[in-house]
Amino acid sequence: MVSIMHLLIFLLAPVAVLACEGDCIIDITNQYLIQYSPVVINTFQTMANLIDAKIIPPSSRRQDSISYFTPALHAYNKTAYAGLEHAIFPSYFHGKCQDANGINPPGCPNPDCPKVCGTPGSMVHFYPKLCSIVFEQTRSLLTNLTSPGSKTYKQMEAMVLADASKGKRRALSKVSRFAKLQARGTTNAKTTFASIMKSFPQTMEDTCGGPSLSQCSWEQPMKTFILQYP
Repeated sequence: MVSIMHLLIFLLAPVAVLACEGDCIIDITNQYLIQYSPVVINTFQTMANLIDAKIIPPSSRRQDSISYFTPALHAYNKTAYAGLEHAIFPSYFHGKCQDANGINPPGCPNPDCPKVCGTPGSMVHFYPKLCSIVFEQTRSLLTNLTSPGSKTYKQMEAMVLADASKGKRRALSKVSRFAKLQARGTTNAKTTFASIMKSFPQTMEDTCGGPSLSQCSWEQPMKTFILQYP
């Protein structure tokens, strides 16, 4: 588990590289990546437990079954920051709050700005929308990485099938017509693996507490974090 958590540490964007876009943007994006790290791990662990229970024979089970998801975690590390930053800024929260005369609406820029713009006050006012944006972006990226046809899916599938086949070879070493039995077992394992991976979007929503996302809101600590910026 320690090695998997280390993978997620590298999500943080190098501040010096993106400082031209503002520390507020960088730090808020990074803070959400930190908050979502255990959510990603817990979601993948739930799926890894299903892989163990439904596909991998006991004799071939890994000590750390979440390692099957290492390819997806590596790919997530490479793209998570850029995708999340763009989903928040400028896709939804962007620009200044001033009207045509350069006047700020009441409550803007801090601490509670009732206009969609790029200030911390606006993010706090529309926090449920911000929460939804972060969840949907994170889930969408990870869904793509766990979908058939993706490079990461094929890598994970190969790891699972190798372990499943290894266990069946031990169990069937003295059984005749082994090749046909092995082929049938591989087909069943692939089908079951596909079914488990297809469950990712719902599994992640469940990890977050269901449609309300109650376990992936962090409303008070995140509002406090956001409002530290002018």
